[in-house]
Amino acid sequence: MEKNRFYEIDLLRFVSAVLVVLFHYTFIGSALNLAPEPRTDALGEYGRYMYVGINFFFIISGFVILLSAEDGKPRQFIVSRFIRLYPAYWFCIFLTASAAILFNQPTFQVNWSRLLINLTMFQSGFDVQPVDGVYWTLWIELKFYALVLVMIWLRLLRFLPWLCGVVLIASIIGLSMPLAANTEHFLAGFPHWPGYFSCGCALYLVKSRGFNWGYGALLLLSVIFCVRQNLVFTELMANWYNVDFKIWVNVISTLLFFALLSIVALRKNGLLRDPRFYYLGVLTYPLYLLHEYVGFMMFNAWHDLIPGPTLVGGVIVFMLIAAWLIHRWVEKPLQVFLKRKLQSKAEKSEINSLSPRHE
Repeated sequence: MEKNRFYEIDLLRFVSAVLVVLFHYTFIGSALNLAPEPRTDALGEYGRYMYVGINFFFIISGFVILLSAEDGKPRQFIVSRFIRLYPAYWFCIFLTASAAILFNQPTFQVNWSRLLINLTMFQSGFDVQPVDGVYWTLWIELKFYALVLVMIWLRLLRFLPWLCGVVLIASIIGLSMPLAANTEHFLAGFPHWPGYFSCGCALYLVKSRGFNWGYGALLLLSVIFCVRQNLVFTELMANWYNVDFKIWVNVISTLLFFALLSIVALRKNGLLRDPRFYYLGVLTYPLYLLHEYVGFMMFNAWHDLIPGPTLVGGVIVFMLIAAWLIHRWVEKPLQVFLKRKLQSKAEKSEINSLSPRHE
């Protein structure tokens, strides 16, 4: 475990992941007819609001990504992001593809070309269907990382507060335009998601540099953005799924999360900074990557054999155990191996770039 790790962020990240799992298992599966059974209509009345876990994820991502950018070294940033994203992702792709072969359900089929393109994590850029539905968020993450990388490369991180302000203002304006209701814009990112990254970046700036009135203005813009995005997104969700949503639930949930993370940023002594939350944080990424389509396949295969609540609860427990095993025996060992190999090469390359050339 790391000395300077934000253990409260581990807890918040885990809560966000569980909310997304519940959203998929109690609402999306039946709403999209991906897993019509078991019926969880009663739970779905509450589960439909748990999509806010996605909002929380993007805010957290904006907060923690700047930790990797602090040293201002582009190669180290690329290595750190590669090591963080790809080992668990590759393994979960193969697990999901294997489950598709094992369960052999028409809705969930994977061919070799689709699988190979998904291994790059750029499938959305190639307009190829992802192996699992949750991967759409990774494309947005990658574009955000690319922007941070460019800022590191050009030594523009000192202008980050201004960029956050511009992104938040542009996103608020964009959410008032017709493009906000366009599904392609929604999946591509703007105007729905860059604002959440900027919210997280603003909170990290407060945490690392201390509060001032400029950062206070960013926090105010962040609150305005969160309210506006939830108003627009709630209306979109109601139209997409033909169900009623109470707008105030989504708005208040996101603002409460933002307030909690603001307290984390403003306090010198960490709120909820318990090292034991590390063990929840490491479950988050494998759980997120694996749970959706594999869970739906399990529901479709076993709903006639196991009572609905027991099946849903059992699959959630299975996914948590699988997430721990993936982290312990796949993700962590591969990260250690790749870090040793790639960082040493990056350091050598950094030294060579600084050394005088001999003709």
